[in-house]
Amino acid sequence: SNHRCAQAAEMGGVTSKPASLTAATLLGCLGIGAALHFLGKAKAAAARQPTDRKSLIPIIDISGLFGSDSAARLAVAKEIGRACEDIGFFVVVNHGIPKQVVDTAERETLKFFDRPLEEKKKLIPADESKYPYGYSVLGGELLSRGKEVESKAKSGYSSGGDLKELFNMGPKDPQAGMPPRQMPAEPSSFSPAWDAYYDHANNLAQTLLKAFALALDLPEDWFVSKTDKHISALRSNNYPDQKGMTVPEGSIRCSAHTDYGTVTILKSGGPGLQVSKDKENPVWHDVPYIEDGFVINLGDLMRRWTNDKWSSTLHRVVNPPSGKAEAWGRRLSLAFFHNLNKDALVETIPSCVSESRPALYDPIVAGEFLMLKHLASQGKADPNAHLRRRADSDGKS
Repeated sequence: SNHRCAQAAEMGGVTSKPASLTAATLLGCLGIGAALHFLGKAKAAAARQPTDRKSLIPIIDISGLFGSDSAARLAVAKEIGRACEDIGFFVVVNHGIPKQVVDTAERETLKFFDRPLEEKKKLIPADESKYPYGYSVLGGELLSRGKEVESKAKSGYSSGGDLKELFNMGPKDPQAGMPPRQMPAEPSSFSPAWDAYYDHANNLAQTLLKAFALALDLPEDWFVSKTDKHISALRSNNYPDQKGMTVPEGSIRCSAHTDYGTVTILKSGGPGLQVSKDKENPVWHDVPYIEDGFVINLGDLMRRWTNDKWSSTLHRVVNPPSGKAEAWGRRLSLAFFHNLNKDALVETIPSCVSESRPALYDPIVAGEFLMLKHLASQGKADPNAHLRRRADSDGKS
C-alpha cells in the first residue's frame, strides 16, 4: 500500500525494522539494493557495541548555535574550538538538518549505485583537471596516495585501491567559477535529493564557520565574505558488503588521508571510521557512530589558515573485523566538503599569529591550494606541496 511505502521511505535512519514492514514490502517499494541496505542497518545496529563515551572524539550538542543567546553561541563555539585544537574531529547532534532530507538523499543514492555499471561509467569525467567530479569505479581511488606511503606496511596505509565506488558533484552557483553539474538521468529523483542535501549541509557549514570565528576571537561573520561563492563538493562513497568478498591484500574501505578544505560534514553509514593524531606509526581510534549525528572534521586548508593551531587529522575507514562482515554489511556515506571561494586568499588568521608563533605559511589562493591537494591524491604532485612551510621553501629544513 502507499502507507507502507511511505513507512519504508522513512527507514533511512532507523535502527530496527518496524514489525509491520516485511522484506517483501521493502523490496517492492525501494528496490533490491536499498531494501537490503535498510534491512542490514537494523541487523548491524544490533551487532554494534554501545558508543565508547571515552572516545577521543567529543560529541557536541550545537543547538545553542541557532538561537539569539550570544552567550550560548559562545559557549558552544569554545567547546568546538577545543575539539579543533585537540584532534580536529567532533560529532554534532541537534544540528538542524531534517531527517527526511538525509533519508531521501541516502535512498536515492543507493538507487543510483544499484544502476548498471556501464550506465554509471558514462559519468566518469574525460578530464579531471576540467571536471573534478563525477563517478569513480570500485577501487578507482587511493586516497593515501596523497600522503607519505613509504612506511605504509607499518603505519596502516593501504597499498591497493580503496574498496568503494563514489559519485560527487560541485556547486550549482555559476559565480563559483566551476563547471556545470553533470548529474545522473536515473534515478530521476536523484538530482533534487542531492540539491536539497547540499543546501542543508552548506547551511550547517556556515553555522559552524560562525562558531569557528568566535572560537578564534574573530567577528562572528569573519568567514562570510570568503564563502559567498564557495566551491564546496558533495560526495557519496558506496562501500559494498564484504560478506563472501575476496579482499585484495592491503586494501581497505578508505585508505588513510586528510581532507582538503575548511570543514567536512559527514553522514556516516555505520562503524569503521578511525582517526589518528599521529601520522608516523599511527595509533587508530574509533569515531563514535551516532545514528542521527554528523561527524565534523577539519581539512588541511583550515590547518594552514590557523597556522597549525587547529588540527587536520589523519583518518580512514577499515574493513569489518573477522566475523563481522555480515553484521556491518554495506556502508554508504555522504560527505560535504566545504571549500572557500575559488579566488579567496588564505593568509594566516590574525589571531593565530604572535611574536612567539610567527606565520608558518605564505599566503595562497584557495583554488590553487585545492588543486595541489587534488593532484597529490592522483600521484601527480608532491604529497606535501600544499603544506610546505616558509622555512621549507627557503631550503632551511
